[in-house]
Parts: sequence; structure tokens; C-alpha cells
Amino acid sequence: MAPGAPTDTQLRLHYTQRNPLNALRSPIERPTLGVVTPNGAAIRSIRELCGMSLRRLAQLIGRDPGYLSRIEAEQRGATDKTLRDIARELQVPLAAITRELPRDQE
Repeated sequence: MAPGAPTDTQLRLHYTQRNPLNALRSPIERPTLGVVTPNGAAIRSIRELCGMSLRRLAQLIGRDPGYLSRIEAEQRGATDKTLRDIARELQVPLAAITRELPRDQE
């Protein structure tokens, strides 16, 4: 570290004073984002709890029932748009039908 440069503690203190919510974050340690994948079991369970058939959900999101079946069986991934459409039609947050994997497990 260069002489006279602020320490990590000084940086955190300055950062926190600007906005108290920043105490929950660190300007130095940034989380790495994982990879979001469909949680097929959750999609199927929520769909069944809603009393919705696979064919009906597929029709509502404009996809083939076979494609949706493979997503539920976790044999294939899904695009962001497809996941958002599924969440919208099941009336649940996106997080309810996805899981986040660390980047090293892609």
C-alpha cells in the first residue's frame, strides 16, 4: 500500500458514513454473481398447487408442452424471458422457481 493511502478500515468508515445502509455492503468485497437456473421441481409443484395443467401453462407462455416438460424434469434450461413468463403466469416471484449456482458450478 502506498504511504498515505487510506486503509480498508478508513475506506469502509467513509463509505458507511455516506449511507448507513452501506454498512451491510463492502466497497472492497463484492459478491460474485452465480448462474440462475430453473428449479423444475418447484415449477411443477407450484403449477400443480395452482391446479394448472402442463399444457395450459405451456399455452399461456407460448411454448411447446414438451419443452416445458423438459424444463420441469431439469433436462433443459430456460431463457430469462421464459422463466419470467412462467413466474408471471404462476403469480410467484422469479426467485420461487429458480436456483442460483455459484459460477464455478456452471
